[in-house]
Amino acid sequence: MVERIIPIQMEDDDNSGEESGANANGNVVNSDTTKESCVENSQEKSDHKESSPNNEKEQKLLILIKPMSKTKDLLENLKKYDVFEERSKFSLPNINVPEKIILVIDRAQDEHCTSFAEANGKYTPLSMLRKSLHLFVNLKHSINKNHEFAIVLLNENTATWALPFTSELRKVNNCIEKITQCEVEDTFNMNLVFEEILPNIKIPQDEIAPPYIIRTIICYGRSYTIPEIKFSEKIVKLLDNPFFICDVLMTHEPVDDSNYCNKIFECLQNIDRKGISYFFPVGRSALRLHNSMAKLLGHGLQRPFQTFHKE
Repeated sequence: MVERIIPIQMEDDDNSGEESGANANGNVVNSDTTKESCVENSQEKSDHKESSPNNEKEQKLLILIKPMSKTKDLLENLKKYDVFEERSKFSLPNINVPEKIILVIDRAQDEHCTSFAEANGKYTPLSMLRKSLHLFVNLKHSINKNHEFAIVLLNENTATWALPFTSELRKVNNCIEKITQCEVEDTFNMNLVFEEILPNIKIPQDEIAPPYIIRTIICYGRSYTIPEIKFSEKIVKLLDNPFFICDVLMTHEPVDDSNYCNKIFECLQNIDRKGISYFFPVGRSALRLHNSMAKLLGHGLQRPFQTFHKE
């Protein structure tokens, strides 16, 4: 482990007369002469310190600072999703236009699922997700009151457009609070989500700068149901549009051989065809969930890229 050495110099009483601009006899000394004498004196003192290292008064103090050892991260396999880089080449205008954000919220809860643990108790995945979404919506609205939100619900094997675009926080928070959990099916067709979105949006076409952008945040919570995605011509055109961004946040069971988390990761990452979307698997860590939601606050045209796409 590398140690950083920080030198701290002690104040010398011998310099008080020199700083006053007069010599020991009280005669005024020329400033240039004073500077030269200060340099000579400092050199003599440095030579004297080298010759007598045991002199405690003139010796420099050395403080050894050891960096604290990092605590072991229980979610080591998810750390690769926390690396970002700045935009080096701009293919889109780096401007703060309003965002139309579609929150796709999964109502399904796996049987015998693990809870989120916090200091004040345990929470089901859906209740913890609702809590973080309330914070996200309120903070995003405080940044720009022109942002609008819509909600799509993932049911057992269907998708429902639950709330049209609105900038009224009360309507958005009420809709989020009323979401209840449902059972899980063996399969889920993700095309249903985009089929619900397409009739309800109008994406700017080749406008620089666009009046707004559309960003979808898919909150997927199933650890045993691999979503099916068939890229039809309409869906490909939607995903390839530069002003449509699709982020994914996944709350899931701890990754092991008994579930399909890794396969679901791979499937959901294929939704991003442009390499500018965010993908956050958070497991059952409330800290990772809130940190990921904070990163999703970044504007789609201004935030850094997630580097794992290049691996």
